[in-house]
Amino acid sequence: MKVPAEVPVMILPETTLFPQMTLPLRIFEPRYRRMLADVLEGGRMFAVALRNPKAKGETPMSIGGLGLVSTSVEQPDGTSLLTLLGLARVEFLGPVQLKPYRIEAIRALAAPPTDTPQADALAKKVRALVRKRVKQGFDLGIPMPADPAKAKQLQDMQMLANASFQQFGKHLARIKSPEQLADLVASTLIGDPLARQILLATPQIEERLKRLHQLLQAIEFRADHPTS
Repeated sequence: MKVPAEVPVMILPETTLFPQMTLPLRIFEPRYRRMLADVLEGGRMFAVALRNPKAKGETPMSIGGLGLVSTSVEQPDGTSLLTLLGLARVEFLGPVQLKPYRIEAIRALAAPPTDTPQADALAKKVRALVRKRVKQGFDLGIPMPADPAKAKQLQDMQMLANASFQQFGKHLARIKSPEQLADLVASTLIGDPLARQILLATPQIEERLKRLHQLLQAIEFRADHPTS
């Protein structure tokens, strides 16, 4: 895959795009509707960047995810529902256009080789924590309502969430690549956007797995020691 020299960028407050992961998006702002139309007529690629919380205005973090529009369905109201497939980590080198939508010069961040004993050992530790988490089930975190009908609806939602979580665990067991493992777990189980951003911005797989393992341990500790 050839990474273009520049691409449109969608800057979002809580969203990251990892390689080989899919991201559903609803495009409704006029500037992004214009961007999508141009993208679909071209290479079908644009990047997703987390908004930098320390910068003024709409400034992207320095590392984002390059994606390919795999499906796009325009709605009657002019908005679009699309699925973006992550292709690569990219570094933003500076804007080449700001209006009507942002275009950035980019370069791909190549990951070093992942077939090392250290990476395999760290991936094994991550798998162990994820298996434990899947076994515990997925908690929606919603108090059970007193109304019987609403309580039944919540129970059904919880069953669907647990079933999906079990499927995630089975899918994870089939993944052999430590890099793909790290990105799938990061995009699925790490809820804090800035923590996900740190993992996205770490191309070296051993360091990424170390950080991911620490984050999963912190989540596990909070689950075992809830605050009163």
